Amino acid sequence: MTSMSLPGRYELALTHSGLNFPEALRDAAFEHLSRTTGHTLAQLQQLFLQQPQPVVAVATDETAALRLQADLQRGGWQSEVRRAAAPAPGGATASLPPPPQAATVACPACHSPNPAGGRFCAQCGAGLGTMLPPLPSDGAGMVGATAATMARVAGLNGIQRFSMGELLSEVFKRRTATEVEDHFLVGTLKTTPAVHEMQADWPKPWLFARLFMAAGLTFLMMYAGLILFKNPNFYPGLMIVGCFVVPFSALLLLYELNAARNVSWMLIMRLTTLGGALSLLVSVLLFKLGADLTSMLGASAAGLIEETGKLAAVLYATRKLSAVRYRYVLNGVVFGAAVGAGFAIFESAGYAFNALLDNQSADAMMNSIYLRGLLSPFCHVIWTAMAAGALWRVKGARSYSGTMLADWRFLRVFLVNVLCHVAWNSPFTFGHPVVKWVLLGFVAWATALSLVQEGLRQIQREQQNCGPAPVAG
Repeated sequence: MTSMSLPGRYELALTHSGLNFPEALRDAAFEHLSRTTGHTLAQLQQLFLQQPQPVVAVATDETAALRLQADLQRGGWQSEVRRAAAPAPGGATASLPPPPQAATVACPACHSPNPAGGRFCAQCGAGLGTMLPPLPSDGAGMVGATAATMARVAGLNGIQRFSMGELLSEVFKRRTATEVEDHFLVGTLKTTPAVHEMQADWPKPWLFARLFMAAGLTFLMMYAGLILFKNPNFYPGLMIVGCFVVPFSALLLLYELNAARNVSWMLIMRLTTLGGALSLLVSVLLFKLGADLTSMLGASAAGLIEETGKLAAVLYATRKLSAVRYRYVLNGVVFGAAVGAGFAIFESAGYAFNALLDNQSADAMMNSIYLRGLLSPFCHVIWTAMAAGALWRVKGARSYSGTMLADWRFLRVFLVNVLCHVAWNSPFTFGHPVVKWVLLGFVAWATALSLVQEGLRQIQREQQNCGPAPVAG
């Protein structure tokens, strides 16, 4: 479109303006708007400069306007449909003037040009002048202080304003059935909060504990049925529930830490099932192609092969999602956790089934379920959450590009991820192998929670850059 008042009945005006939309998102968002509305990038920039509520499209009927509004919403843009003003006398239209040559300033991090006066880089999100002050580290305690030291190895800032007791303070709070149901009603276009409504401090998850206890009770009931009645029909249920309960509880914990509340439960289920199955297939294929690596490193080769396979599954499963809508580091963390949980569930079920077949013993199957269930929060779920969160840290609101995998901000975290998996599978131990696994799990969780912290800071920057919340009426 080349004019702001083309003949038509309805016009779509964005509720974002040039003053309250974060600079860090504009390039990616303008690309989506350009594809959706037909405006050039220069015209969109001019619209944002001229209009408090930029009119980006005009439709000839209400149905077409609502359809176009839905396309905008899929890209993370909120708009209102209103009747278009009458055309100017004589049928003239108000054409967009050529965009002015605005002064630019180079980003100190990636050296990309940005409009003068902007506060964040449109390319990488780094501060162009004064950044928000660092969060105080009070209340972090020994866990936060130790985790901060480990996180710096991965190029992160560690955990701040963090207390394990505060994080879990609402686990045992009484909840009604309605509250539990409402807790899942997030992430759709209608239920995703606006930026100024998002929680920018540590959430207080609780539903993951309810799921763990409910699934654990189901497992105990099936086990009691097996012991009391000697009925082999309980074996499949024990394998399914036993392999599911802990990885999925860890996933739900990270899902609740997504303070942006912009990921739906249906998307999580799709990533867990399809993404988990795809990650297994890709990993098996890579094992076949990397037979020499496996023969050289043994079980430790899984560190590189499986982490690559799971990250590839995350990228493929999320390839059609809006880069603007799912722009947060927190989104990458929960996407990775979902695929990692699916991988852990399917892999553990396979090990349990093989233990039953090879040993012809229910005890062997149960021992496999117990061990892998106990350790699952410290491995696949959190490893893939780390890798995907680090990639989203680089990607932000931009569409995925293979060059992002070469960014040192991603590579440092991914290297920690791979080394944790390599060490996990290696014969080297600190006494009992469980001690090594727990220590490696602590490193992984420290890194993942540091990424969550960066995600919270990302929301804080957007809220400050967007200005105060709009006043109703």
